[in-house]
Amino acid sequence: MDVHINTRHCELTDLEHQAAVDAATHLQRFHSHIIRVDITAILDAGIVYSEFSVHVPGHTVVTKEEGPDHTKAIHDAREKIERQLRKISDRMNDVRSTLT
Repeated sequence: MDVHINTRHCELTDLEHQAAVDAATHLQRFHSHIIRVDITAILDAGIVYSEFSVHVPGHTVVTKEEGPDHTKAIHDAREKIERQLRKISDRMNDVRSTLT
């Protein structure tokens, strides 16, 4: 799994950067075939955003969250991605969907 962390109009502290890496590695629990994770930390007009783009075979899952700081925005975006990856994984492993 490749992890790419980008910033726009801001810089991440070491703690925020580590939170982003930890969030990306945590996603492997919810889908075992993750190819790449792109995390973008954005500061736009005083509002902090975090954008996740997760590439799995056949799907690209994207979410964007805002928060009071980068750590909170990364955490919230990771939770959204977890739910979406769980749905994809459940659909792939559902026996009934493969029979029809």
